[in-house]
Amino acid sequence: MKALYLIIVSTLLLFGCNTEQNENLTEEDVQQNEPHIATVLDIIPAKGYTYLQVSENKNEYWIAVPTMDVEIGETVYFSRFMVMEDFSSENIDKSFDEILFVEDARKSPTPEEMKNIHSGTLSSEKEQINIEPLADGKTVQELFTEKSDLNGKVVKVKGQVVKFNKQIMNRNWIHIQDGTGSEDEFDLVITSDDDVKVGDVIIAEGTIAVDKDFGAGYFFPVIIEEAEIEIE
Repeated sequence: MKALYLIIVSTLLLFGCNTEQNENLTEEDVQQNEPHIATVLDIIPAKGYTYLQVSENKNEYWIAVPTMDVEIGETVYFSRFMVMEDFSSENIDKSFDEILFVEDARKSPTPEEMKNIHSGTLSSEKEQINIEPLADGKTVQELFTEKSDLNGKVVKVKGQVVKFNKQIMNRNWIHIQDGTGSEDEFDLVITSDDDVKVGDVIIAEGTIAVDKDFGAGYFFPVIIEEAEIEIE
């Protein structure tokens, strides 16, 4: 209990929260440790720290970080944080149903996070798969070939799941193949909230992103994000 008390006090002092109010701080709240990648939507500067509204995998929420030079649209990485509910900030005259007080916010991932990204999303050998393409969709090969024209557009693709990683950085990572594609461009990565299993034939509909950069030299030339999945 003494250690927990020191954690709570240190965290509150770190963020200068002696002027803030929180009624529901629990032991569970102060022990969150999981990787997050979020896009900044809004910024509210305050003395000693910065409030950020962020979006992550379709979810929007608020975090508070030590004073940080960041712009709207930039990506913020963090893993150590405390959840506070029914929180009122006197400094900015704003209340939050829930807010994350983040200890380690930064604009580039750690090597360990990059290891997780790399191992969780890169695969794989080309398999003997032959999937009939959708009349109103694209093949894997077409997505790679036409990526410049498709960037930012919603597309549909049909393929067989060859790899599935659940809830890495708050999203599921799905690899599909359909039998098309060149030696280096046959495996398509899809992120989604939906669960699948290896061997499923699925139809995925989501937004194409081109040259998606996760930092440290790892990026995807083509990826479909936030896809809705239909299992056939």
